[in-house]
Amino acid sequence: MKILCLIFALSSSFTYAADAFDLPEADLNPDTQDILLKKPEKYLRHDSMIYDFNTELGIKDQRRYTGTDSNKIGLAGHISGDYEHFNNLLGYEFNYMHRSDRYNRLWYGFQLAQINTQFSTITQNVTARSGADTNADSNIKRPNDAKNYLTVGGLGVGYRFKLLLDFFPTEDVFESVDVYANYVLLNESYVKKVYKGYGLTTSYGIHKRSSTRFFYGGKFSYNLATVTRNHIGNESPSERSLSLGWLSLAFEMGFFF
Repeated sequence: MKILCLIFALSSSFTYAADAFDLPEADLNPDTQDILLKKPEKYLRHDSMIYDFNTELGIKDQRRYTGTDSNKIGLAGHISGDYEHFNNLLGYEFNYMHRSDRYNRLWYGFQLAQINTQFSTITQNVTARSGADTNADSNIKRPNDAKNYLTVGGLGVGYRFKLLLDFFPTEDVFESVDVYANYVLLNESYVKKVYKGYGLTTSYGIHKRSSTRFFYGGKFSYNLATVTRNHIGNESPSERSLSLGWLSLAFEMGFFF
């Protein structure tokens, strides 16, 4: 009898527990908006709920969670990082990034850039070695204002975040860090030769989402590269190579989709 009573008590408690946890479907499978409202500290740390503003009605509409962004296209115009000679470097850049499905904080994609600049803005004359080939780059003294044309293309990864939230609350401002490994072509007008090589671009940007899709902002880009031309005579690689480095500021705009 005691065993029967124990079994009855246990079955009753299980029935009560099942009834207590018989949650409605909305609680068992909440939609994205409910999740964001209930756990904003988890889902809105690096992303936001963005609205379009309906000017006719004077209200916000088309609510969208930026965590669902999958692709980004950007177009940027660059100037020299030297504020006293900002027009010594002028260029434009196109970039495309796709958000990783597995690591949703990371983006990957490519960039293409064309830059017109002066010799002294990206490199400098070097001291010729004794006995170096007379045609070697180390023996050619370019004027500081000699025109150079750079074509840059590369693959890279990026990370979008909102560190600014630690200082002031913002829903539509984002930061990003991008790193690209590049193939670089340098067309130098003074010696009329083409140099080829590899380099690296690192960028830090702050962008504002003006709507659910469009953004604009600014960024700093620092570039390093080593380029080499075809040899003349018995030149060594070091005698026909140039080390490049430049800092640029850019205004960028584009859209997410």
